[in-house]
Amino acid sequence: MNILFINANLHGHINPTLGLVKKLTERGNQVSYFCSEPFSEQVTKMGAKWIGFSDKLDLFLKEYRPTDRHPFFMLMECMLLYDEVVLPEILDIAKEDQYDMIICDSYFGGACFLKQITKIPVVCSHSSFAMSKTPVPERMLVSGFHPQLDHCYQILKRICESYKIEEPSLEQVFTSKGDLNIVYTTRNFNGDDGVHEPDYLFAGPSIDRLQEAHDLDFSVIGDRKLIYISLGSLNTDFVDFYKTCISAFRNTDYYVCMSIGKKCEVSQLGEIPLNFLVKSFLPQLEILMRADVFITHAGFNSVNEALFFGVPMLALPQVNDQHMVAKRLVSMQLGMTESIKELSPEILRSKTETLIMEEKIKENCMQISQEMRNFAKLEQTVWKLEKYVDAWKERNRNGIKE
Repeated sequence: MNILFINANLHGHINPTLGLVKKLTERGNQVSYFCSEPFSEQVTKMGAKWIGFSDKLDLFLKEYRPTDRHPFFMLMECMLLYDEVVLPEILDIAKEDQYDMIICDSYFGGACFLKQITKIPVVCSHSSFAMSKTPVPERMLVSGFHPQLDHCYQILKRICESYKIEEPSLEQVFTSKGDLNIVYTTRNFNGDDGVHEPDYLFAGPSIDRLQEAHDLDFSVIGDRKLIYISLGSLNTDFVDFYKTCISAFRNTDYYVCMSIGKKCEVSQLGEIPLNFLVKSFLPQLEILMRADVFITHAGFNSVNEALFFGVPMLALPQVNDQHMVAKRLVSMQLGMTESIKELSPEILRSKTETLIMEEKIKENCMQISQEMRNFAKLEQTVWKLEKYVDAWKERNRNGIKE
């Protein structure tokens, strides 16, 4: 197959796809991967050809500012404006080569529009929960409910008039259901009864990706319990939180690996205790396979990686789907959650120690770890994609309309 893969500029959306890209290219498929320049090395090392953003798209990503701050409408507005800018670029790329399939990120790829515009299969890559409906009631999608919602409808109308296609509902834009769909978790953890096979391929977490080189000596941990702390790669400007972590675990019998991102400096945190390793970046998979507890922002990708290794979590959600992920962890007794704004050293230490001691949570984490490992067979996902393209071509040869 010759595949065009469409994505954006966020670790949480690109990292889950890298294992899939590697399996696709290993089987002899050609993959052209459209994403921002910082990820070019990662995708090329997976065997793909990198296609970079235009200056116009880069400028949009740098300068976009929401017209309001409603959590759901702000996400929809960003999705639609991104689609409006990226669609001409995708279509120009598609004209230059004979692609058999487009795989696009469910948030950043314009799947519901591409399905009408192109004549080839459009597959959605769901980097978060795949959903059968929006997480807001229908009344909140009625024109006039909110100015930012009305702006979303204006963008939607503009896009559809530009390409002379039927206007999808906002729910169809948000749920972004492709001809096929790839979800990087298990059906059990995804938890939406309206999302199921065969339209959705549950691939499990994508663990098989390039890891940055590191010189960590894990032997220093010894017999101590390992606590891993990371708020991801995007919203990491939380100096007070990192200081809280140091106060909570200073001079304890735990060893703490803490990733603080690029928005603050280690020097801002004062004296670092001997039982702490603090860096702007840490090799997450290498640490998770050894960790006893993960204190996390509850990003979907990070959570799936932790579940793959059976690590209980304390979720500190901040934005978007992180709150949904945290609730899912609690409902399945895989971890606990807390507001980062209300966190004290005493609360943080108490909840972490509960996770270390709670046998039921540990058992549940080990059970879903086994489920994840059973699902993480990307060869099967690739095989199903290849079969789907073969069947699509056969139907077209026989004059059967899609």
